[in-house]
Amino acid sequence: MDANEFLKNCQIVLIAGGPGSRLMHRTNGKIPKHLLKIGNKTLVDYAINMYTKFGCRNFVFLLGHLGDKIKEYVQNKYGKTIKSKFMIEKERLGRALALKMAIESNIIDKTKPCIVHYPDDIILDNNFPLKLVEHHLKGLKKGALATLVEVSETEYRYGVPKSDKDGFVVDFEEKPLVKIPATIGVYVFQPEIYRIISSVVDSKRKPVDIEPLLLRELAKRKIMINFSIGNDIWIPVNEEKEFIRAEQILAKE
Repeated sequence: MDANEFLKNCQIVLIAGGPGSRLMHRTNGKIPKHLLKIGNKTLVDYAINMYTKFGCRNFVFLLGHLGDKIKEYVQNKYGKTIKSKFMIEKERLGRALALKMAIESNIIDKTKPCIVHYPDDIILDNNFPLKLVEHHLKGLKKGALATLVEVSETEYRYGVPKSDKDGFVVDFEEKPLVKIPATIGVYVFQPEIYRIISSVVDSKRKPVDIEPLLLRELAKRKIMINFSIGNDIWIPVNEEKEFIRAEQILAKE
């Protein structure tokens, strides 16, 4: 199977359940964060459009806060072009538990691999899905069952003074890049990973997130590879400064 065929047959799982509390001044509690518009597209649009360009048609939406509005939006806009399944949590589950429930209720097809993507992570490289899957397929040949996407460096949030031995500040660098890899909320999972999710995620413990629980388990088993991208093509949209940066960058697109 080549990368194009993989993309056409896999499931795109978009997790958009959070309330977006750091952007509440924009949503006013009336619309879900993932329906906020940047330019002429919502966050959900950017995610869907990136994958449909490569023939992806099977989408699963794991929703929470005001999830009915996302469901209505997707059905109205994409009802004739993609096949959509929805799960709307009634209480906060966390991403890992939401995945487990979607797997065990057959909303996620247990026989097909998936790409998990948080729509508030915008990727500027139009060929990202193809590059990601090509890398994932190489990992499969080495025995990996999952791929994690990371940026190789991130911007430090604060200015950094540099002082000499007497305490005099001799230089200052504003928000330097820190060369520590960081996950960006995009993963590729083979069907074998679904069994691991079901076994390690405790349904009684809420909320349960992917990063501290599932990723550690996959790392322990040594079945996950990384796919590194530059932070210049990644736009997280979690707070006001990031939202403004996204507007400025996407206005040039």
